Amino acid sequence: MTGAASGVVPYAPPGKVAARFLTSTATVRAIMGPYGSGKTSTCLIDPVMKAQTSRVQPDGWRRWKTLVVRDTFRQLEKTTIPTWVRWFPKKGEGLEWVGGEGGRPAKHTMTWEQKGSDYRLEYIVEFVGLNEQAIDTALDGFEFTSAFINAADKCAEELLTYLLGRKGRYPPTDAATGAGADWAGVSLDFNAPNTENWCYKRFIKGPLLPGEEFFRQPGGRDPEAENLTHLKGGREYYDDLALRNPPWWVARYVDNKPGYSRAGKPVYDDFDPNLNVSKTILSPVPGIPLELGLDGGGTPAVLIGQKMPNAQWRIYDEIVTPADKTTGPTRLAEYINALLATPRYRAVTEGFWLRRGDGEFAKPIVGWGDPAAFYGGDTEAGDKSWMEVVAAKTQIPIKPAPGGNELAPRHDAVRQALVRPIEGGQRGLLISPNCVVLIEGFAAGYRFRKLQLAGADRWDDKPEKNEWSHVHDAGQYLLLGGGEFMEVTGRREKRERAAAMRGREPAQEYDPYQW
Repeated sequence: MTGAASGVVPYAPPGKVAARFLTSTATVRAIMGPYGSGKTSTCLIDPVMKAQTSRVQPDGWRRWKTLVVRDTFRQLEKTTIPTWVRWFPKKGEGLEWVGGEGGRPAKHTMTWEQKGSDYRLEYIVEFVGLNEQAIDTALDGFEFTSAFINAADKCAEELLTYLLGRKGRYPPTDAATGAGADWAGVSLDFNAPNTENWCYKRFIKGPLLPGEEFFRQPGGRDPEAENLTHLKGGREYYDDLALRNPPWWVARYVDNKPGYSRAGKPVYDDFDPNLNVSKTILSPVPGIPLELGLDGGGTPAVLIGQKMPNAQWRIYDEIVTPADKTTGPTRLAEYINALLATPRYRAVTEGFWLRRGDGEFAKPIVGWGDPAAFYGGDTEAGDKSWMEVVAAKTQIPIKPAPGGNELAPRHDAVRQALVRPIEGGQRGLLISPNCVVLIEGFAAGYRFRKLQLAGADRWDDKPEKNEWSHVHDAGQYLLLGGGEFMEVTGRREKRERAAAMRGREPAQEYDPYQW
């Protein structure tokens, strides 16, 4: 490609994914790759290449300005700017470098003109670090053709919104003369983020918005790994990183797989995705009652599962309210009804009634709810509580989960299912992989918040209320109501012992289907 001072920059894309990124003209382009994959160089070179074929302005010059933004100027100085100056030196013919010291923005102006042709280009790149400033304060007055957010996962999503509102302002648009940019956009790069990060939610989990593209490079140990020829030792570079770092770090920064936040202590240390998450989508089994766990409130959640004859719990689906939304009991009931009306559940519920030991029949679906959501109704006036509204709209019997709302039995009910041995090497809790929020919570999201105490690691004694806590509350109610409460408290044994001491028969066990 043509470079500064009419020279030639010997650049080639580091791999197939990076090459596709360079040919894309999407307004927003994000590229994710492991350490050393060449993604930053790709994002820096990309607008220089686009500038060389951009619209010629009325004065005969092609003009382009790129804004490069990072979370701090310190990081720009350590990583981004050194990468840039490897391709384009600060000084030389047609090169001018201004600023960049003491945390000030840096500006690099490059002009070149090919003799014997009409090719003339002015290319300006400006480097800005946010340094904990408000975005509009740090970037006030900047006008540019395109922008690049380096290490976007370290910045707020608001930055992308702000840059999209100011792209394409250089060169100034003039309809009369045909002046102005003929393309403008924002590019982003990042290592595999954690699942709480906005980059994960927007570009990986998606769906992508119109005009957005996401490019995922292979992991460093993948046969198609990119940029190996520019890494010392080639593939051994990644093998060495994998040898010297913990698995969670290797997964994200070597294998390019999104991971989980390390911001708290997971409630369930015994969770093992290899044993507790099914490799394929699970389907309900006919002949066994469906059971629901429900958490109430403004951001309610529902889990649907079954308890197998071998005492294994299988979780099939989740209904989760996003953290920025509110769902009332009527709307939640509509979601439940719609899900249960799908073929995978109708095959279980239609025409099936469970026969009890006394010869009677019971409904093939039951629910266990947050005990607190059964309060608040006015029975004399005919008003129903939050959970009673859901029960009435779904025609599903829903009872308060046993045990009140004490955390200890709720957590123990889940823990004992997580590790309960089942024949064939399975465990007592198996989750369908489509229950994404539930699985993310088990891995790290449902957690104890770390306390800010000097000298020792201390944790809050209650789980953090966040986007994972509600579906986990629902799971606790499901397992408690479905029989785990008896196992946790030893209630059956205590009742039988007490009855024997009084010299009479054991009390009748509570039948969850006797409604």
